[in-house]
Amino acid sequence: MKKNFNKMVFLLGFLFMLTGGVLYFYENNPYVYNTLSEAGIEMDILDSLGKWEGELTGGKYFTLVDEEENELDQTAHEVFTGDEFIIEDNNRYKVVRVDNENYKATCQLVGKEEMPWLDEWDQVPVLDVAQGRNKVGIYMTHTDESYIPTDGTESKPGNGGILKVGKALDSQLTNKGVQTDISLNKHDPHDANAYHRSRRTAVDLLKKNPIALIDVHRDGIPDPKFYATNVDGQDATKIRLVVGRQNPHMSANLEFAKQIKGYFDKKYPGMIKGIYMGKGNYNQDLGPRCALIEVGTYTNSRTAAEKGVAIFADGIPRLLGAAGGGPAGDGPLPNTGAGTSLLWIVLVLIIGGGAFLLISTGSWQESVRKITNLGKEFSNYLGPVRSRRKKEDD
Repeated sequence: MKKNFNKMVFLLGFLFMLTGGVLYFYENNPYVYNTLSEAGIEMDILDSLGKWEGELTGGKYFTLVDEEENELDQTAHEVFTGDEFIIEDNNRYKVVRVDNENYKATCQLVGKEEMPWLDEWDQVPVLDVAQGRNKVGIYMTHTDESYIPTDGTESKPGNGGILKVGKALDSQLTNKGVQTDISLNKHDPHDANAYHRSRRTAVDLLKKNPIALIDVHRDGIPDPKFYATNVDGQDATKIRLVVGRQNPHMSANLEFAKQIKGYFDKKYPGMIKGIYMGKGNYNQDLGPRCALIEVGTYTNSRTAAEKGVAIFADGIPRLLGAAGGGPAGDGPLPNTGAGTSLLWIVLVLIIGGGAFLLISTGSWQESVRKITNLGKEFSNYLGPVRSRRKKEDD
């Protein structure tokens, strides 16, 4: 029995490693995902296990075009089939094909998006200061991000110019009577695990019961004109909002982003570059008003970015005053998929194990018989263990 049990452990271990390898390869290779998705084989069951918040480096970026090859947008984020985005004129597009070699994505028009406008935004906002329900949490996932014209480089690990942009947002909100809680925690290096590290910061900020949580970034588009604008005779940068598609609060976070764009479309037309709905989470599963903003790009000056974020801060009190309701993270954080992910792992292992046995035996009946025998042997093995532990407990 021990020999058979060892075989079972070896088989399960092998299948687990194989599954882990497949998941790692799948989630870290946009080319593989996009190729399968374009062929109609999108592996949605793995979405809850993947981390998709990848970014291009070295000045590389994707150009998003329509089916007539007209340029629509640019982004330094990894682009996946199924991503959607809303551009400045509020046309909404969906990525249908990705050319990873040439960093180009072909998109189809979904339709014209209606941006909300609330009459309350024309009134003086009334925020519930006594209950602390006007507090805004601010943090920066990529704390190395910088602006070449003023910082001298695009990346300063642990001390990026983006920290000063976050401080500028904090200062402007405070001047407008909004309580803030800013974290300058470092999350370097700028790699695939940065969002995992910044998640701890986001969770800590949510314990303070904020009404909204803002993650401040800058883009990686090389062209400084892409985000450049001028407000009241001063150079500033436009702002893009990013919403993760793989989170249970996607609809609420998208609605919050649309409210932001709707407000600025009227008050400061063209200030919001657009909204990108990318494959990923961006820690936005933590609450319904979690915003990721990209304040300019690395070839803009930091002073222009600070001006841009100051204008952005101008609309926040009215937006949040009208939002009311509960905070971004109300009470204990929910379990947002750990159990589901574990279930998928088990299912993948079972399916993979069945396929492995089918291939090795050449017969469904023989495969079922072997799985049944393994289950019986495992149960027989656990029986004495349970009895021994029960005696020890007694």
